Amino acid sequence: MASGIAHRRICETPVAIIDFETTGLTPGADRVVEVAVVRIDPQGEASLVLDTLVNPMRRMAASEIHGISDADVANAPRFADIAGELVGVLNDCVIAAYNIYFDIKFLNSELFSVGVDHEPPHFCLMYLRPMLGLGSRCKLEIACQSHGITYQPTHMAAHDALAAGRLLSVYLKEAERRGIRTFSELGKLKTYKFVESFHQDPLPHPERFRLSGWTRFCSRTDVAAASHIDPERVALGTYWDALKTVIADLDVTDEEAAEVASERERLGLSAEQVRSMHARVYASVIQQFSADKRIDDREARQLRRLHRCLSTLGWAPGE
Repeated sequence: MASGIAHRRICETPVAIIDFETTGLTPGADRVVEVAVVRIDPQGEASLVLDTLVNPMRRMAASEIHGISDADVANAPRFADIAGELVGVLNDCVIAAYNIYFDIKFLNSELFSVGVDHEPPHFCLMYLRPMLGLGSRCKLEIACQSHGITYQPTHMAAHDALAAGRLLSVYLKEAERRGIRTFSELGKLKTYKFVESFHQDPLPHPERFRLSGWTRFCSRTDVAAASHIDPERVALGTYWDALKTVIADLDVTDEEAAEVASERERLGLSAEQVRSMHARVYASVIQQFSADKRIDDREARQLRRLHRCLSTLGWAPGE
């Protein structure tokens, strides 16, 4: 039986921040095309321990968001190739991500495809902010700005994971200042779904799953790649992040809707671009819900809520 990490001391537990770029929003149907892991060991600094493009073994998609093409991943390793290395750097860690509900689904799906059926404990940096009373949930860029952390949204996994790592260091100091010592104490601050995962054990050593290491990675974080970022792609990626942030719980407040509308205007996105993104979000959720060839009452209610959210944000399918 899993003993979990609920009663572990936060300051003594390694944390691994993950960030994925993918071909879309639907785990299984969509695949990971880039992975980065920033690990923070007890009393240590945030360190980038894995950064590579991944060949999804399917046609590339969402290039307008992440900028990765078929040519970029032609010689990159497959997920099955790097799975052992990934599990190795995640070994004994609590997993974190800025939008954990997105990344943990892809992590679990990709690991399951190579025989790893184990969901590790995890938490969300986006929700850790309100948990610690540091402000409302917001996109990574705004959270970094509020704490003086230099960050430019690029949709490059390593850059995003490193920024999230610096942000986590701020949050961990705030938790310590408030006397929050264990994950159980952290979970009592607010009831979020990820708190339930604190009863799970971290990922074991990759040998448990007969996975081996990998050394031939394919990173795009060199200076040349970072200096040629298409402004339109940055704008689309920024709106995409804002959209994912406010629909994470399918409950968009008037304030959040106003913020997204303001962001859309600031970025200069056209009505066609907005409709395209909203349609992709809605289609992805339908695809996930209908994977078992049925949509139950709970899923139908969630679809109606999502439709209302997207409508509030400017457009929903059918309008």
